[in-house]
Parts: sequence; structure tokens; C-alpha cells
Amino acid sequence: MMASVLGIAVVGLASGWVMGTSAAGWGALSVPLLILLGVEPLVAITSSLLASILLSLFGGMAHRRYDPSRVAGLPALLLGGVGGAFVGSLVSPTLPGPILKLLIGVTTLIMGLLTLIRQNGIRPENSTHLKDVKWQERRPTIFGIGAVAGVSAGAFGTGWGPIGVTLLIWTGIPPHTVIGSSLMCRTLVASTASISYLLWLDLLRWEVLLPLLLAGAGGVLLGVRTSNGLSPMRLRMFLGGVVSLLGAITIAKYFV
Repeated sequence: MMASVLGIAVVGLASGWVMGTSAAGWGALSVPLLILLGVEPLVAITSSLLASILLSLFGGMAHRRYDPSRVAGLPALLLGGVGGAFVGSLVSPTLPGPILKLLIGVTTLIMGLLTLIRQNGIRPENSTHLKDVKWQERRPTIFGIGAVAGVSAGAFGTGWGPIGVTLLIWTGIPPHTVIGSSLMCRTLVASTASISYLLWLDLLRWEVLLPLLLAGAGGVLLGVRTSNGLSPMRLRMFLGGVVSLLGAITIAKYFV
């Protein structure tokens, strides 16, 4: 049991660090790693979603503490995400899961690669303007992004970060602002999906949730500090690398 708890804690620490740095990867890393440790798949998904409720709030507040402008434009993203998560959690039992997971993996990998090669990144001279304007100008687009990412998160326990963060950055919003806002919204998105699953199945396992949550909190804090030392360009490159890796992992899971 001690080895199992230690393994779960390591998973939480690593996944939390990636989420705190990039707002992506918590579910895509924690769920398959927990399964490799011997945790039942449905328990792994539920534990990951439950832990991300508090960890996302913690990470978002930490980003806001460093810079309040990192948390902006929440209503449109939040409404789209919560609605999408609810729909995803309802329709997931009727969907061909393996094929959809493969498609999500391919799409995520493509978005990560496009983020890596994108040439028109955020420039220092216009980043302040973008922080104030982009969220207001593109509310319908942001709502749509939240809905798509929310459906993936609700159906599979992963996708909010890789899909949502990448698409938001592609709209021209500064990476730091995207990360902080995505983390704050993820709290309610994960809550919606978790409640939906718990209403139907008895999947709460404290022996998995507690070490995952506690170690994940430390990882998120380290991740926030890591992202603080990265320039927008380097952060964009890091996000592209992480998202590409997550897409590759998702694809590999389909064939293994």
C-alpha cells in the first residue's frame, strides 16, 4: 500500500507541475499513469476529475496573485465549458469511445505541432493591448472553444487543457492569460463532469484521491513558478511541446 500511495503521489506531483505550467495535461497524464499503477480506469478518471476541481482553482488563484490580468474573460469560456462538460458526460456512454479518443489524440497532436511552428506569436509591444481587448472582441469564439474543450473533458476526463489552451492561444490571447483563465474555469468544468459521474456510479476512492490531490497541489505551485520565469515565446513553445506529447500519448493508448 505504501508503494502504491507513493506512486500515486508521484503521478500527482508530475501531472500538477505540467498543469500549473501550461494549464494542460492533468487528465492526459494522470489518468493513464494511474491505470498503469493498477487503478481501475473509471476510478482513475473520477479521481482525476475530482482532484482537478481544487487544483485548478489553486493554480488559477496563484496565477492571479502574480498578475490579475492573467484571469480574464471568464464568463464566455466558463459557460461554454460547463455546458460542454455536461453534454459530454451525458453522451459519452453512447459514443464509440476508442475511435473518438483516437480522433482527439490526432487533433491535439496537430494543434500542438501548429503551435510550435506558428510564426506570428505574441510580441512584447502588443501583448498589453491583447490582454485588454482580445477577450472582449472574441466572446462567441471563446464560448465555442470552451464548449468543444468541455465536451472532451466531460466525455473522457481530458481535453480541456490541450484543446482549449491551444485554440485560445491561436486566437491571439497571451499564453499567461490563457493559462490563468483556463485553470479558473476548469474548476466548474471538472465539478460538472464529476457530479454527473458520481450520480450514476460509486467511484469515489479516498486512498487514490487524497495522495493524488495533496501531491498535485505541490506540483501546481511549482508549475506556476516555472511558467513565471518563461517569456511568452518560450511559454508558447513549451505549450506546443506539451500538447504534442499529450496528443502522441493519446494516440499510442489507442494501439496499446
